[in-house]
Amino acid sequence: MGSPNSPQYVWVPPDQVDERLDTRPFKPWVIERVQRCHSFKSGTVRLGDPGVCSLLSRGAGGGQESENNVAVLKAKEITGYGFAKPELFLSDCPAAKLLRPDDVVLTSSGIGTIGRADLIDDISLPPESPHTVDNHVTIIRLKRGQLRPGYLAAFLNSAYGKAWSEWGTTGSTRLLELPPSMVRAFAIPRPDIKVQEHIAGQLRLAERCRAAASREHEKLGTELATLYEGCPYDALSSLTTIVAPAEIDDSRLDTWYHQRHFITLTEWLRRNPAFVELGKVASLSSDRWSPGAHGQSTFRYIEISNVDSMTGHVSHSEVPVENAPSRARKLLRGFDVLASTVRPNRGAVGLVPDSLDGAVATTGFAVVRAVSKTDAFFLLAVLRHPASTAQLMRCNTGSAYPAIEESVLPQIWIPGAKPGTRKSLGARELRRTTLLQTAVDLVDQAKADVEALIEGTLDVQAILAGTLKPPTADDIPELAEDDA
Repeated sequence: MGSPNSPQYVWVPPDQVDERLDTRPFKPWVIERVQRCHSFKSGTVRLGDPGVCSLLSRGAGGGQESENNVAVLKAKEITGYGFAKPELFLSDCPAAKLLRPDDVVLTSSGIGTIGRADLIDDISLPPESPHTVDNHVTIIRLKRGQLRPGYLAAFLNSAYGKAWSEWGTTGSTRLLELPPSMVRAFAIPRPDIKVQEHIAGQLRLAERCRAAASREHEKLGTELATLYEGCPYDALSSLTTIVAPAEIDDSRLDTWYHQRHFITLTEWLRRNPAFVELGKVASLSSDRWSPGAHGQSTFRYIEISNVDSMTGHVSHSEVPVENAPSRARKLLRGFDVLASTVRPNRGAVGLVPDSLDGAVATTGFAVVRAVSKTDAFFLLAVLRHPASTAQLMRCNTGSAYPAIEESVLPQIWIPGAKPGTRKSLGARELRRTTLLQTAVDLVDQAKADVEALIEGTLDVQAILAGTLKPPTADDIPELAEDDA
């Protein structure tokens, strides 16, 4: 490669040059990982080789309502960590393209969305519920024999699978495609079946965790519905609103703030004795971080992108002190609840794990400090409830970059539940988020095992001998609680 100030280039052997004249397949990281796959000591198998796949095809096109709906998973619903809910429905779908257990689906179109894979099983998509994917996603249906579906899904999500997806992507800006012909050319390292099953087992267990978390979510929703019974948080807004002079807030003259459904919700909450303002049951932390006071060379930094809106999990980045962002001034404690004051309608509400005690957050967050760990999970659940989101949405200011003032959060009305109810709901939310995060960790470990396998650092002999085993449901206490 040239220096940063010179034209960028890479030397490619003549035998690696084909009809592709674009630079995408010749990026150094792509070449290095593709070559590692080709040189895997146990050999490789191409997805397009005879006897490997019974189907390798894009999904169905189009979508419309019908009496006999087939749910369509779009590319954005294929996350690599389980499926989101489908948005489209087909009136008809070829039988071959109806998803089956052990199908692997791979996102294959669009900027930033190519190369995510998920494994279909009868837990995530029950056989009695017909699903397919749209034509921006590739369906890979393996024949029994050379590759295990779970291993293939883990490989496609690994750094080496990402290299193959980059290698196979064609097209220009906004028209990027990973065509089936290129997917058929992927050379997949083929270890012993026992090794494949070791890796695949972690994906199966991850799906069990997600299914258990979904059941916890349903139970939590039922319990919260009791607390919010009669609350008009989902009322529709009309195009016009008549506002009494007494309801006009001189500080807010925009029409958004005075929409009738927001006013109705706020009035209902304020008059209901079962609800209290958040500031009455939790404090809003104002602790500030100073790099000089801690004598650190690096610090753990949390920004909006570090909060997973689905799990409530909070991750972080290690940042050198000299690169401290000017707005990074919030000092956190374990089990603080972080609520985004920027675009709050996107649900960026998360819980700081105990391991991140002393981390630093951008001032784009309000920091809610509960009286206990269990109470923190209760607050996490209610702050993510649609009634809380609606209250925050009402207080948005700005169109292109909506945000709320931090001082608004203590005024959000939440259920003033009894201690026993708060403890029960908090414990359920704790189980739900723990199960979801465990599922993420299992998927990440499966990917890491694939990478270690290809790089020669996975203890293959221990797997073959049966002394190194993947985790089971017995290793996850929350699954035992769910089964009880």
